Amino acid sequence: MIERVVTARGLFAPPAYSHVSVVEAGTRLALLAGTVPLDADGELVGEGDPPAQAGQVIANLRRQLAAVGSGLADVVRTEVYVVSGEPSVLARVWEVVAASGLAAGPHSSTLIGVACLGYPGQLVEITATAVVPEVVLRRAGEADAGPAAEVYLRSYDAALPTVRRAHTDDEVRGWFRRVVVPSLETYVAVAGGETAGVMVLEGAELAQLYLAPEWRGRGLGDRFVALAKELRPEGLRLWTFQVNERAARFYERHGFVAVERTDGAANEEREPDVRYAWRP
Repeated sequence: MIERVVTARGLFAPPAYSHVSVVEAGTRLALLAGTVPLDADGELVGEGDPPAQAGQVIANLRRQLAAVGSGLADVVRTEVYVVSGEPSVLARVWEVVAASGLAAGPHSSTLIGVACLGYPGQLVEITATAVVPEVVLRRAGEADAGPAAEVYLRSYDAALPTVRRAHTDDEVRGWFRRVVVPSLETYVAVAGGETAGVMVLEGAELAQLYLAPEWRGRGLGDRFVALAKELRPEGLRLWTFQVNERAARFYERHGFVAVERTDGAANEEREPDVRYAWRP
């Protein structure tokens, strides 16, 4: 549990951050090293442009958090370093931080102007402390393929009892082992060592989202969608079967809009489906 004290008695009310964040004893914490504005090839992004560098730092921070099963909403403290002595430059960087959702908690933060940072041309760096929820959402590894396939099979049978499956159980297990986990961006939800859900992203497509039947209605799907939006802030699309009215209500609640309906002739199940899209 996170308790955020936005304004301590007798202190000035801070803009978009909290004075204190209290985390319940026994909670797992992730202590992140400074996140920097480099791309996956180690190249600096946004040379000479502090807000642009801040945007890259936030994008990298999202991925660091996702790797340990946490997210922007779970951040309790940050230190934002900016190479500048001008308050106006620091304020522009903070606008990027606030707009990202990182400050929406609001979390406890310190904004600092410094003389230099570690990489040539680097103007922004953010360190963070985040709570790792009891149910961890993380990138799937080789050992997750089997449990993830079982979640898919159980969830499909529970949610879509009238829809024929185009592949046998063993074919689905092989597909997860050979294709889904090694080749696609796959995330699993793990609770007490057991796999509770699986989500697969393929480019801008939310290709798969399945929960173990006992985890339906407990907020886990909400967390998966929030993670997908963090990882794909430019937008998402997905397909679901028209008969799955519960899924339709779920995605519409999260801002997805139906943009296309078909008779199912193009899918393997030959089941009428609907295409949804989300734009920020």
